[in-house]
Amino acid sequence: MEMIRASTQLSRECTVSSVVISHNGVLDLSGCLRALEESTRAGRILVIDNASTDDSVALARRVGSDRVDVVAIDENTGFAGGCNRGFALLGGDAEYIAFMNPDVRVGPECFDRCVEVMEANPQVGCVAPLLLRPDGKTVDSAGQVLKKWTLEVLDRGYGKKLDPEEFKPRQVLAACGALAVFRREALESVVEENGPWAENFFCFWEDLELGWRLTNAGWKVWFEPTARAEHGRGAGAVEGRGPLRWRRPPHLEACILTNRWMTLIRHLHTLDLIRLAPVLLVWDLALVKLGVLRRPSLLIHLRRRLSLVKGEWRRRTGWPRERLKRLPC
Repeated sequence: MEMIRASTQLSRECTVSSVVISHNGVLDLSGCLRALEESTRAGRILVIDNASTDDSVALARRVGSDRVDVVAIDENTGFAGGCNRGFALLGGDAEYIAFMNPDVRVGPECFDRCVEVMEANPQVGCVAPLLLRPDGKTVDSAGQVLKKWTLEVLDRGYGKKLDPEEFKPRQVLAACGALAVFRREALESVVEENGPWAENFFCFWEDLELGWRLTNAGWKVWFEPTARAEHGRGAGAVEGRGPLRWRRPPHLEACILTNRWMTLIRHLHTLDLIRLAPVLLVWDLALVKLGVLRRPSLLIHLRRRLSLVKGEWRRRTGWPRERLKRLPC
């Protein structure tokens, strides 16, 4: 595999603008903003608040310095919608942009390492930092790839103890949306009607979809283990055991399922679709059946989103696609 080396000589003016997407994130925002302002290469900071009903907006305005702008939206546009609004508000001056959740704490030199990689390598359109759990020893995400047969999202290293020998720099398919750092030029090359993020996804799978779209467009998404941040994980999930999707509200589980289908419709090559159709059909029918048996209201939310899935299928011919064997795995 081609190795990418980071440059160690950067302009002092080369900064990363940050877009923090918040919805009722009052417990996390203070620490998130404090870490950003202590980062050595953080530039402008935008907090996009998606119709919070807690004290998030007031807190962000109170604890943030003059580098922090808080934009309160009257409706919840989801993570993807919030990212698109932040992207538009930053304008063309932001060469590098980080999108993130409020339960993320960037390390002091996280952005330095991301910028070094992209400055040295023009083909890299996105850097996936190493996300660790709050204990600092457990991996949350080392970039995203697809599981071999079911094509579910796989956060590399999820739940494993950190082993530097195992988690080395490499190309991946996508960066976890909790924290991803992009080259603006790359985002502009794949922009859609509302921005670079697939806004009708609302939340979940939008990070994998964007990374797959960038990869198909010829950009590289690069995992860089020296760029580190802490991630709490589990937004919208209740406490308990079992898969996170089962501990989230039914409308969010419906997003997980339908966004998966829309991503595969968009990007899965026809030959791969034919080859894997039997496996995918059995797998996804099982997911729907188990979900509905646990919470029958899931079926209502799935029906509401089926028009979005049909819309993606109608425009399927418009997307460039790589075969799975050519994608990072």
